[in-house]
Amino acid sequence: MALELRLAPAAEEEERRLSEEDELLFQDIAREVGRLGIRETEVEAQGRRQEDAAAADGLLPLPAVPERPGQQGGLYRPPLSVTRVLSLVVQEAGPVPPPFSPPPTGVPGGRRVLDEWHFPGDHLGRGRAPVHQNFRAAGSVPPRATWSGDAYARSRAFPGRAASTQLVEDIVLFLAKNEQTVLNMLFWGAPEDADAVAAVIVQHAVPLIESSHGTRLLVVVLSRCNHMLQEAIVARITRDHKKFFKICAARSGEVVSMINSCISEKSLELLRDAIVPWVTPFMMARLVTDSSRLMVVHALVQCVPHPYFAEFIFDAVATNCLALAIHPHGVSLLQSCLEHVGWTEKDNVLSKVSCCSTDLAQNRFGNYIVQYVLKQRNPSYLAIIASHFRSNYVTLSRQRYSSNVVETCLQVFNDRDRSNIVHELIRYHPFRDLVSDEFANYVISRALTTCKVPLRDRLATAILSLQNVNRRHPHCLKMFNTLSELGYRY
Repeated sequence: MALELRLAPAAEEEERRLSEEDELLFQDIAREVGRLGIRETEVEAQGRRQEDAAAADGLLPLPAVPERPGQQGGLYRPPLSVTRVLSLVVQEAGPVPPPFSPPPTGVPGGRRVLDEWHFPGDHLGRGRAPVHQNFRAAGSVPPRATWSGDAYARSRAFPGRAASTQLVEDIVLFLAKNEQTVLNMLFWGAPEDADAVAAVIVQHAVPLIESSHGTRLLVVVLSRCNHMLQEAIVARITRDHKKFFKICAARSGEVVSMINSCISEKSLELLRDAIVPWVTPFMMARLVTDSSRLMVVHALVQCVPHPYFAEFIFDAVATNCLALAIHPHGVSLLQSCLEHVGWTEKDNVLSKVSCCSTDLAQNRFGNYIVQYVLKQRNPSYLAIIASHFRSNYVTLSRQRYSSNVVETCLQVFNDRDRSNIVHELIRYHPFRDLVSDEFANYVISRALTTCKVPLRDRLATAILSLQNVNRRHPHCLKMFNTLSELGYRY
């Protein structure tokens, strides 16, 4: 008990310190955004507030949802039902907004707006229809889902004042406890019920993604709904950039799942605009050790439809490529960016990596990017790496991570550079230490299988001429088995 009392203030102090660091980091981001001149002006902010106010009139109707017989009781007393939750939301939000306006003349559809929100499946006779080709899930959206292109804008601001914190927590817990019922009403229920459930999910998207109880429900909805409901949820979550900055740190896995489920370019644009303030060449230097937010950036890079879509990320990554190369999530982000950028940007990064290849090769994560450069088989990069590795092959071969890099060098180098590696290993005294070394023995075994006959014979002779070598030693067994397979007798 005394130990718990001592640990509690320490945990609170650590949480407070992390919160202050995040706050200072976001303040630095805000200053950098202001310096770059991309801060939202007061005129733009006023226009956005007017648009949100105008969009509030046509958001979503919230009709009462009839209770189903035999429904499970809620977490609270008296038990809450979906009807009760919606009525509480309506009371907190103010008057019920009017229904949607009818679609334009000549466009199929009517007052049943809920067809726009339903899961695009074959059930209940809801078929599929072609949509604009800029959507990655083109062809998977039901009819009447494309005419209301500004639906996501109408969902950016919910009318009225915000619900109390306790009420929001109650609603999130109730939705999580009755997950299957909520999903049934959203995807297979009556249009009025589905419309109401969709409105509640959009309004509480941020509490759902922040809650350990409601995360699963939100991930399932995002992975199964069409692009319109998805855009509404993403717009709600990314509306407050400072809040989204903290969500990415605390719930990075859920944000990555949301990014991976995005099927429209508009959803990706909303996410990109929210990431822009804290991914600049200057701020990336501060974020290279932030695993959570690097995961989010990496997920966005993997989903970009065109290279220019995330050009600002590529610029920041290229500026800090060496720092990212030694970070577990940074090296993955770096490799993904290299797959999307053009030749000029790629050459800039690969040249920096080649010039620092000796240090990166001995790093736990940096060795992967050096192997990536080697496997490109570009003569310019190979020549730079070979010049830096010369006279260091023994040291690199006896190190855990760089030994893998030397094996890759033996596979991709030309005969002259490969001969330099073998001769440097043979001339090392005592050579017996390399033969029985924990990591260097793999390099020698690789050399036996990659070198041509004259060089391979010289290496085999050097191995077989050693005295007092335990050929059954675990570190020597692979090497002598390779010699036996190549026809050398001992």
